[in-house]
Amino acid sequence: MSSLTDKVIKNTYYQFISQILNFIFPIFLTPFIISKIGEAEFGLYALVLGFIGTFGLFDISLSSSFVKFISEYYYKKEFNNLNKFVNTGLISYTLFSSIFVVLGYIFADDILSFINISDALKIKSLFVLKVSLFTFFAANSSVIFISILISRQMMYKTTVLGMILAVVGFIANIIFLNLGYGLESIMVIQLISVALSTLINIIISIKSVPEYKFSFFQLDGRMLKNMSKFGFQMQVSKLSSFASEKIDEFLLAYFSVLNNVTYFNIANKLTRVGRFFPYQMVPQVAPVAAELNSRNDTEKLKNLFDDASKYFSIASIPLFIFMIFFADVIVTAWMGKGFEVSINILRILVVGQLFNSIFSVPGNSITPNIGVPKFQMYEGLINLVLNVILSFFFIKYYGIIGAAYGNTIAVIISSLYIFLVSSRFFFKGIPDLIKRIYLKPFMVSLIIGAILYTLYYYLEQSVFPLDGRINSFIYLFILSALFFITTIPWVLSDNYLNERNKIVLAKVITKLIPSKFLNVTPNTLVVDVENDANLELQTSGAFKNFLDYKRHLRTLAEYSKK
Repeated sequence: MSSLTDKVIKNTYYQFISQILNFIFPIFLTPFIISKIGEAEFGLYALVLGFIGTFGLFDISLSSSFVKFISEYYYKKEFNNLNKFVNTGLISYTLFSSIFVVLGYIFADDILSFINISDALKIKSLFVLKVSLFTFFAANSSVIFISILISRQMMYKTTVLGMILAVVGFIANIIFLNLGYGLESIMVIQLISVALSTLINIIISIKSVPEYKFSFFQLDGRMLKNMSKFGFQMQVSKLSSFASEKIDEFLLAYFSVLNNVTYFNIANKLTRVGRFFPYQMVPQVAPVAAELNSRNDTEKLKNLFDDASKYFSIASIPLFIFMIFFADVIVTAWMGKGFEVSINILRILVVGQLFNSIFSVPGNSITPNIGVPKFQMYEGLINLVLNVILSFFFIKYYGIIGAAYGNTIAVIISSLYIFLVSSRFFFKGIPDLIKRIYLKPFMVSLIIGAILYTLYYYLEQSVFPLDGRINSFIYLFILSALFFITTIPWVLSDNYLNERNKIVLAKVITKLIPSKFLNVTPNTLVVDVENDANLELQTSGAFKNFLDYKRHLRTLAEYSKK
């Protein structure tokens, strides 16, 4: 039987591959799309998707309870309750999604009247909105089935098909945009992709839980009440996420022009680069936390918080600091000249996302999934109120830069709140956490970043100017290679990782690097985290040499003696 560590690593590995594709494709597509449809239509596209996102805010966050309760019922083998819960969630979300699709159609003109849209774009904007409504229905009505896969820690089963759909969608967008079909083709392709993905998730999730039986007559009021009670506290968090992502764009569209929405959206998309790597761990941590909580294993939950904080710091701090130093290189390499406004916005937004990733995400990936969503609710309330108030006044008086400042200040304050309460909840001393987990990666990244930026500034001013995408790509490749090759080993040196962390990292290495290159025989790596008395790790040959070369890791041979 696979341990929790094995399940997490397996899901993370396959999910990471899939997410890489889903992340890289938009990075390549965004400048291509803007070149084909223009900045105004791209701003419309971003805003309409944001409007559709608002519809999902009125579900009282019932879906936030899905992973917790499905995990609990399944691992306790309460299959009757599991059936009632899944059917209640499915029926409720289908009805909810249907209502909002109908309302969206009826009030489509009124919704779009809030945006400063030119007469030439009104017909196109109606089409985009209506297609988005169907996409919303396909994705939202079946969210319970995705929750089943997450709870069962079997997300990897949909990865291959998901990657195929991503590749097909990427190619289709390029073909149809080159043929001149414009924004309309993007929306139709997105609808088809979401519908197929939804169907696949339904089929796989039902097969993964053979005990599940669908029934219209299992709409259980008690289950719905439990979902609502749990989800209501998570609702504010969803509102906060929406505010952070879209309220600034809506206000920019109201106070200025659609082009400013595009500039802000470009910077906002780039902040997701920094969030991408650490956020791959969130779907894996959530079901583990729920399972440990169902076993009342308090000590391992504390360890999970500690480890999650460390992993999020390693994945976030170097990347975000690199983005702050070299925002101009990143934006120019991605979009070319003409998007200088996005550079300053990116630097401001990245500061807020750095605070969020290292101080907020670790606690929020655990506490809601052990039945304590109130911290995330309060964090969301702080973020929402501050973001709306600050962004409204800052945008009104300072324009697009004001939107970035309002967003970042709200994120920093709310993230610090969740850090304080999560640390206390898991009985972790804040000074100890800062010294043991955050200080070293921050200082190392800052020192190396400053040195490289000084070198880059001299070269850019005197030898090799940043005057186009080709030069920017060259700079980006060299600077990122020097930065991360230097930073990560330095951060991981001198026992920054404890033995438990090293065991997990060793297992990740064996997953990422084929055994034929490591000279590792089958079953070489065995870690049973469910029984700490049985802890075995063996190694030989090239694998030992590989880890010896990485001086910050002890050789796996040391663990085989334990």
